[in-house]
Amino acid sequence: MLSSTRNDLISEFEEYQPASELWNTLKLKYGSISATKLRELTMRFDNHTMKEGQTMKHHLRVMSSMIRELKAVGHNLTDEQQVLVVLRSLPKSWDDMFMNMTHNSNINTFLDLSHHLELEAE
Repeated sequence: MLSSTRNDLISEFEEYQPASELWNTLKLKYGSISATKLRELTMRFDNHTMKEGQTMKHHLRVMSSMIRELKAVGHNLTDEQQVLVVLRSLPKSWDDMFMNMTHNSNINTFLDLSHHLELEAE
């Protein structure tokens, strides 16, 4: 790792052994996510809506990707948050489904909701 590090930084990090210790230190020092970036990711997830004509499979892939992005930066959403945001992202034409899924006690996770929505879309 140090071989690809700028010369002026090598002395600061060469004391770390093994490489995993160096990696953890580098992540702490340079890998933090800014509050602005976290806010942007959260707002994009919260405000995303499915476009009329877009397939449910594609929409769920996009939502899943945003959930993973948030998790990667340390913002773990609860199952309830994930389900509610995905339900709110459905277009008006899915209002009946929104009501059904909101009151369905078998819908507890994003995966549960995804299965139901994909089946309904077919």
